[in-house]
Amino acid sequence: MKEKISITINEKILKDIDSIIDNIFIRNRSQAIEYLIKKATKDSKTAVILADNKESSTRLKNRFALKINRSTIIEKAVRKLENSGFKNIFIISDHDTLTNIFKIIGDGTDFNVKIEYIDEEIPEGSASALKLLRNKIKTTFLVVACDIIFDSLDLLSLWQQHLQEKVIATMIVNSSIIISAKKTMFGHVKLEGKKIISYIEKPLIKNLKSTIFFGSIFVAEPEIFSHHGKSLEVDIFPELARKGLLGGQMCSSEHLHIHSYEDLTAVRKKLAGK
Repeated sequence: MKEKISITINEKILKDIDSIIDNIFIRNRSQAIEYLIKKATKDSKTAVILADNKESSTRLKNRFALKINRSTIIEKAVRKLENSGFKNIFIISDHDTLTNIFKIIGDGTDFNVKIEYIDEEIPEGSASALKLLRNKIKTTFLVVACDIIFDSLDLLSLWQQHLQEKVIATMIVNSSIIISAKKTMFGHVKLEGKKIISYIEKPLIKNLKSTIFFGSIFVAEPEIFSHHGKSLEVDIFPELARKGLLGGQMCSSEHLHIHSYEDLTAVRKKLAGK
């Protein structure tokens, strides 16, 4: 979606803008200005890593530090974000987890990014964690989980789709079903076109309405901070879906989410030598 605006520009700058109009790729002044703005903001996008580190019978602790081809998962995530133009990165977790992550990636200098650590003093849920950034993020941003491998994903395609649609959030969705015992392991969605019309977190198999699930990556607007609830998956995503404000982009890449040693072994085998 595009909006018509009125701006005042210095005459000499305007001549420089007009000079890039080639009547092939850039046909007019509006396209020239849009091109230059996109180029200027390409490497200043913001990303958030939710580093939930709770341990359970099905989840390993310190998953961010597990190694795949000699790199930890958190290192791989930061490199992928940097390569996709996300230079400003927030990492949210408890104090001990943040300390351990800092020991691996520091302040981001070695990765050509700026990293800010946000201490989740009282963990209450994914939405509560994200809302700690209410006063720090004022533009569109990306959110990823700390225990996924997303090297093959086209983050910029997801970003562009989100900007073109009138939604609060747009998530990566995958089409393979992952089941654990009597429940699925992730939030399942019903997708019509580019809109998600239903989101159910970890439904029972007998209640399963779709084999499409949330891929643990989404782009959002700051308006998401104003939505009520402590959990993105239980409270906010279902509400956005009901209101027609949740978008989805189907991803053909295999979902590589590491919860257990079994997951780790499978991912290492699949990515051996890559």
